[in-house]
Amino acid sequence: MPAPAAVYPVVLLVIEALGGPPHAAARGALAQLVTALLRSQRLTASALMRVLASSVPVPARQRYKRVARALNRRWLTPAWLTPRLVRAALALTPDATPHLALDSVRCGRWEIFTVGVVWHGRVLPVAWAVLPYPLPKGRFTPTTCALLRHLAAVWPADRVPHLVADRGFPSQALFRTLTQLGWGFTIRLRAKDTVAVAGQAWRLRDLLGTVPDGSWLVTAATYGSGRQAVAATLVVGRGLVVTPAHQANPGSRRAGAQQRAARQKELSAGARLTDSWVLLCTTYPHWRPAVQSYRRRWGTEGSYRDAQSGWDGRHGWDLDHTVARLTDAAAVARVVGLWALGTLLQSAIGDAVGRADAPAAVRAVVGEWTTTGRLSVWARGQLALTDPSGRLHDYLLDTLRTTATRIAAAPPLPAA
Repeated sequence: MPAPAAVYPVVLLVIEALGGPPHAAARGALAQLVTALLRSQRLTASALMRVLASSVPVPARQRYKRVARALNRRWLTPAWLTPRLVRAALALTPDATPHLALDSVRCGRWEIFTVGVVWHGRVLPVAWAVLPYPLPKGRFTPTTCALLRHLAAVWPADRVPHLVADRGFPSQALFRTLTQLGWGFTIRLRAKDTVAVAGQAWRLRDLLGTVPDGSWLVTAATYGSGRQAVAATLVVGRGLVVTPAHQANPGSRRAGAQQRAARQKELSAGARLTDSWVLLCTTYPHWRPAVQSYRRRWGTEGSYRDAQSGWDGRHGWDLDHTVARLTDAAAVARVVGLWALGTLLQSAIGDAVGRADAPAAVRAVVGEWTTTGRLSVWARGQLALTDPSGRLHDYLLDTLRTTATRIAAAPPLPAA
């Protein structure tokens, strides 16, 4: 990777394109922190402080203090960052209808709720909230709805998103919130949930036997009851199992069988019968776009893995270990803000080096990283930033300059 002294000026350009902070010293401190993250590939204070740029030698204790000060600024809070990250993410993603993935990840004593823009099979976090774990009673759904309203307040009206979420999130309040926002959604339901079809209440578990394997039930339904019930399309099925070509070998089949066996051990007897079924509540009128949209939710799982252990348990950013030691939810939220900023820049680099129209010299370097070419946009960014050959030096800096230009040219978002 280029030296921090070379990366810092172009990261500063991105920070300025995002729209702040208002003071030059604050912009510089934030750019130094993001540069340290991209250079160290770790969120821990010890990793950040060792590569934090400094014009003169600084003892480790002083470096720790500088990192602590930088992590204590409001520039990393969701209140300040969310509108800027939304503008940046939409500037990078070309979809007319962006997909948003809602999910949560547990890191020690904290549950972190995130909403991110799905891009290249990964997620760019743009909004988040933090709750202590075990979760306080009655806080899960209100926190989720408040998070979506906070994001909607700065979301542009001409890019109406489609939200996807797993079966831990469905509630009458959530569907009502999404309906009020005017967003599309595809959310997985649980087999124990009840919906109304043609005026008759059905527990979803009882509908499974009416759907043959390889087919899909699509019907109008309502979730909830009374005046607060939400009308949508119910999609039920499990389709046909198709093994990707790169997994159709003895080793992958053996690993898949082991994973399925471990999954079955985790489930109760009743859940084993329903786990393979897909039960979706969606605004799409047909099963195919609903299923295709729901698949995009898996980008969140990969992004959480990137933030924690990485694809092999060694190359992640240690988000879980970093925040598990913290005792204040606001401090956790600021670390998540740094993760979101770093993910944006690293993914932009991964997108650039993975393009088919990238310079031949760049494609040659990328071709040295893996025999299959199956690398996530985040992993490509990481390998580009840590490539020891130095052949990507100029291209990385140009990519960050281009990213800053694209963000600066994006239309302003509505005021919150």
